Amino acid sequence: MKDKIAITLTVAIFLLVSAGVYINVKQQQALDRSKIPPKVELSRGFQRWITNLKNKGIIIEADNFRLKEENEIYNSKWTKVYSMDDPQMKMTFEDTIKSLSGVGKVIFSPSGREFVDYRNQIRGAYQPNEVRFYGQKEDKIIDARILNCDIKANCYFDRAFFLDNDVFVVTEVSRNVDKKDTNVAACSVDAQCTYTFKVHVIDLIKNSRLVYESKPFDVVLTKLIPEL
Repeated sequence: MKDKIAITLTVAIFLLVSAGVYINVKQQQALDRSKIPPKVELSRGFQRWITNLKNKGIIIEADNFRLKEENEIYNSKWTKVYSMDDPQMKMTFEDTIKSLSGVGKVIFSPSGREFVDYRNQIRGAYQPNEVRFYGQKEDKIIDARILNCDIKANCYFDRAFFLDNDVFVVTEVSRNVDKKDTNVAACSVDAQCTYTFKVHVIDLIKNSRLVYESKPFDVVLTKLIPEL
């Protein structure tokens, strides 16, 4: 009987310890996921962005950001897919890649076969508040409005960089207003408003966009933009 009680107690203790470890691991994973991923924080692109901001007097750290939302990136309305087997589309692809090589605010993947165009201007069907992804994935050509931001929030895309051929980051500065709010009070880009930085981590393979947002700060956007 004593042996059975001892065994039962041992098993109970083991289960309690295991449950505690499991809960701690899950809590740690949830905590870690709420922060900017290390692969982003430690990347050359992110470090250059943060350093540039600090040099311009904007003190911000990776720990200032928290996960705000997660979305899918592909949408049939905004994504067009073509075949590389079509000679005309292949020619158009090669011409497009060549024509945008070296253009400011158009960054290419390590393979050189994909780019992200975040120019703050109208580009054909793309508006200043829209980010275009264009590139070859296996035997397909993808042309997508991969990201957009809220004009009412005075949004501005200031930088983008690839981590690899499938993952890239786009940074945005915009007013910290609720995008679901239909009665957002206007605030001129020439006036002091409350803004936040957002870091969009886009994974083409996982069809995922994680949005991390910084703590709010007050600034005049027209004075900030030249510093970015």
